[in-house]
Amino acid sequence: MVLLLWALPVCADAPIDIVSPPSRYVFSESLIFSIEASSTRPIVEAVLFYGRDGERLVRRVYPDFAPGTEIRIEYVEDLEKGQFAPGTLIHSWWQLATDDGGVGTSDRSTLEYTDDNHDWQRTAGERVDLFWYGSDEDDARDLQVAADEAVMRLEEEIGVSVDRRASVYVYNSERDMDKALSQRSEAFDERVLTLGVKVDEDTLLLLGTHRDARLTLAHELCHIVVGIATDNPYADLPRWLDEGLAMYAEGQLPPDNRQAFERAIDRDELLSIRSMTSYSGRPELVDLYYGEVYSVVDFMLTEYGRDKMRELLDVFSEGARQEEALLQVYHLGLDELDSRWRASLGLGPRESPEAEAPPPVTEERPSPQRKPFCS
Repeated sequence: MVLLLWALPVCADAPIDIVSPPSRYVFSESLIFSIEASSTRPIVEAVLFYGRDGERLVRRVYPDFAPGTEIRIEYVEDLEKGQFAPGTLIHSWWQLATDDGGVGTSDRSTLEYTDDNHDWQRTAGERVDLFWYGSDEDDARDLQVAADEAVMRLEEEIGVSVDRRASVYVYNSERDMDKALSQRSEAFDERVLTLGVKVDEDTLLLLGTHRDARLTLAHELCHIVVGIATDNPYADLPRWLDEGLAMYAEGQLPPDNRQAFERAIDRDELLSIRSMTSYSGRPELVDLYYGEVYSVVDFMLTEYGRDKMRELLDVFSEGARQEEALLQVYHLGLDELDSRWRASLGLGPRESPEAEAPPPVTEERPSPQRKPFCS
């Protein structure tokens, strides 16, 4: 969809007549920007500006063209898979200059970048807009209700709320959703099936036909709600806390995660909280990782309560690093939190730094049974 379809001819500071056709795109492949202009003096410079709507940062491009009194330019920007989320609004405009210093600027146009491989329908709830395609409207409405319930549950159980609407794009197959996803490593993509993922501050993609779609929906909406609540220009939320809250939002820990977690407890091979500040990138650790971060957040909520968690998120929203945030709210650091969490599981202190490292890396081989994954 394109809004403000035609930028009307304008003349600013110089007699340059500009017609800027609507921007176009090929989903997950390219953005296409065009301009036609004429002037009594040769046009010697053309600059394209574009960026996401609502953001101050824009890209400036100087496309190649033949100077003259009449010009036509088509600039193609190649995209990576998943570079922009479905529903992203992209604004653009051109600035031209003649050889005598005259300047002309086109009107600003806005392109709605969405996955045009499908005929999307929209179902609006109290907090969430759900986009779907196909003929199963009842399932779509059930998911929409589940989405609103998940957001309300986050407010009640964890104490975080959202001040703007979230968008959920529901895909009917892994193949359909693949074009909208950023690509991970080949080994990861072969072994792990993505059920859902947050692709923008307020947008998520969901594999709606999977049996765990509702759990995944709660998980990913938690990422959006917590992300909005803690948004700041200085520091991201630690991954273990972000993912732990999302796993907690699902409710009961899934069996595969629980089994991997319990096995690691029995062997005293738990990953340290510090090591879970970012993803390991190793698909064989996915189940353990999510089992552990769930357990850490469950421990914090059980031991210290919902209000402390809300206070911690408020401190993170100010840009605090994890060590200073924990000290300010809980009066303990990351390693002390790790020790207390381990003690709650019946484990003693870590014996050495080596004990904090994950198991040795082995050669990754595609598994015949792909593991479901949500970010």
